[in-house]
Amino acid sequence: MVQRLLLIAAMAAGYAWGQAASNPIQDALQKKDYATAFKLLKPLADQGDGQAQSILGGLYADGLGTKANLPEAIALWKKAAAQNVVPAQYNLGILYGSGKGVKRDYAEAAKWIRMAADGGLPDAAADVAAMYHKGQGVPRDYGKALEYYKKAANAGMVEAQYSVASMYASGQGTKQDYSEAMNWYRKAADAGMVEAQFNIGAMYFSGQGAAKDPVQAFVWTKKAADKGHPQAAMNLGLMYINGMGVMKDKAQALEWFKKANAAKFPEALNAIRAMGEEKYPPAQVEMGLAYENGRGVPKLITEAVSWYREAALSGNAAGQYNYGRLYAEGKGVVQNDTEARSWFEKAAKQGHAQAKARLKQ
Repeated sequence: MVQRLLLIAAMAAGYAWGQAASNPIQDALQKKDYATAFKLLKPLADQGDGQAQSILGGLYADGLGTKANLPEAIALWKKAAAQNVVPAQYNLGILYGSGKGVKRDYAEAAKWIRMAADGGLPDAAADVAAMYHKGQGVPRDYGKALEYYKKAANAGMVEAQYSVASMYASGQGTKQDYSEAMNWYRKAADAGMVEAQFNIGAMYFSGQGAAKDPVQAFVWTKKAADKGHPQAAMNLGLMYINGMGVMKDKAQALEWFKKANAAKFPEALNAIRAMGEEKYPPAQVEMGLAYENGRGVPKLITEAVSWYREAALSGNAAGQYNYGRLYAEGKGVVQNDTEARSWFEKAAKQGHAQAKARLKQ
């Protein structure tokens, strides 16, 4: 459930007292002159104007233009809710769901939030959908959950679009339909939702909801990976290593595996290890760093020495530098300046900046 009350500005939007193009109450609210808004709203609320009661309740709840008084806010929202003022109904539902100012009562929360949802409020539709999905305050009903998620989704709520897609993909509350799931995932993905972008990539890869298309799978997976999605980064590495939807590229594969590992994706380090065991020096260096610093594996300096040595003997500059560094510092090997200098010189000849700096020292 959304853990917030409806904003004052949203409560006032679209409501006009009288026929004037603008009115002093809306002007005061827009200017955040809440003291003036309070003075103008109070008489109208006392006369029974539901919209005025709803907004005045918001001022009391947040202590804007007046001293905070949640009981008074609740009293006003109940009066407004009885007149079918949607924001007041929603705010009452939120209070009952959170137990703020009233005894927590999920059934009462569901009642008021459902009223607000049926009154056209997208946030309320998303919340009541979640309540039906979880069976919170109402009997669990996936069909009802989907119905209300669709109301919110059609109003442009991205998370609701994702929920609709997921229910079609899993067959919850409806017949399983991957094509429909793809349509809704795309709406959320086009709005920038990372998880939806990742799922589209996975569906193109498996041929669910669309023809199997490795190139499109790569495109959508990269969108998610570029935004930091750990499993997308892992999958992108696998695509590069196997040439799925993109040309094979070990260097790119390793970079994406490293990003996945930095995000602590479980299988990423195993993929790096496999590259190292296949004698790919940059991966061997990465394994050395992992063991030296305890990144996803226990700190084992002897393992670090072994991996750095493999890379160094293959002529990798980073491996040569790190292997020399261990000799210079006496970590995992007997300290030996001559040996260290020898490896630094090899790395420096290849342009390794840190090796050049160590030689100057």
